[in-house]
Amino acid sequence: MEKQNKIIQYLTEFFRRDINRIQGAILIGSFGRGQGSPESDIDIELLIEEEKLIVDEFTNDIIQLFNDTEDSLAIKHTLWLGDQRKLALYHGSQLLLTELYLYTQLSQFDKYFLGSRIIDLQKCILVDRTYIIHQHLKYILALPYDNRHGLIRDLVASIRYQLESTSSARRRCDAYKFYFLSNIALHELVRLTYVLDGKMEYNYNPPKSTVNPDLSSTMNLDESEVHLKNLIKFFLQQLDRIENDEELMVKTARNFCQDLMKRDSIL
Repeated sequence: MEKQNKIIQYLTEFFRRDINRIQGAILIGSFGRGQGSPESDIDIELLIEEEKLIVDEFTNDIIQLFNDTEDSLAIKHTLWLGDQRKLALYHGSQLLLTELYLYTQLSQFDKYFLGSRIIDLQKCILVDRTYIIHQHLKYILALPYDNRHGLIRDLVASIRYQLESTSSARRRCDAYKFYFLSNIALHELVRLTYVLDGKMEYNYNPPKSTVNPDLSSTMNLDESEVHLKNLIKFFLQQLDRIENDEELMVKTARNFCQDLMKRDSIL
């Protein structure tokens, strides 16, 4: 973890000096919570002046920054993921990962910051030139976030949609699409199970989840009926766990699954 701490220190100093492009920076994820380990990635959200930032130049400046440090921190590879506004930096022979999210609006901070479950703002805020980031984070932390019942309803609706889409791909004999969509359905089922277990942290990507091998997807259409049936069966088991005050939602979801299986002759 010593190396990650050095990387955070170097980047913080760099962001503080870069007054033209960087307006603020916050440390999120496990290091933002103060729970980082030697295996943890570094995740940082930046508030940038977009008209003053050219990604290639910014990347080269950071590469140069670490070229002047020890070899284990030097940047070996970089990736710019434009659709996510994310710059991935891989350090040294161990390829330690630092992910920089280059945002232009404070609202873009919300999802991953809230998902990181950070309490101490003083430790996670690296740069805040006008104190606007502190005010924004303090505001969103005061908003209701753990809407468990709302999340369960959203997940049930999403799973219904994904199961039908998976079944439709099977009917069209589209092996890859079946594989892809059934994995999305499984992911949402894992999320639902996680929330029904009484957990809310990291529900967008539950860590170390145990998944029955029978739920693993396949591109073999000869096995697709059994696989889809297993997914639906698992969904019905989770519906049994939902509180009685959601009886109508559960009944509607069950009827949907029955109609789906009848339509596609899933026996």
